Amino acid sequence: MKHTDVSSPTGPGASGPFVALCAGHRCNALHRLADGHDGTDRLRSTIATGRGAVLVSTECLGACANGAVAAVARRDGSTGKTGPAVWLGGMDQSDALDALLTWIASGGPPLIDMPADDVPPALHDSVLGIGNPIRTTAPKR
Repeated sequence: MKHTDVSSPTGPGASGPFVALCAGHRCNALHRLADGHDGTDRLRSTIATGRGAVLVSTECLGACANGAVAAVARRDGSTGKTGPAVWLGGMDQSDALDALLTWIASGGPPLIDMPADDVPPALHDSVLGIGNPIRTTAPKR
């Protein structure tokens, strides 16, 4: 994963949503087509105005059949570690993207260990599954 340099004011110990966004060619194109806007720019703007939120982009995740893909986790402000991630597909659809933006703006998952407990009903059909915590560095070999 590569950091996109988009994060909100974090202050000491500020925790918040951690969003990983697929930045592969297809997902980028789908985001640009979503509702006539660039979904990536809308997400960056939402992250930048939220407290403790962080956005990273990834290379292609290979989940192209699911539309534009994003993962959302809770980040602990004091350690920077994240809990499990909720993987969402179809973020190129305007209703799903709007629901994601609203969820992130309201703080995202409130519990680090149970990110799916607060997924808004408008995103239930977008949930692809729950995955391991998001790593922002390559594993040590």
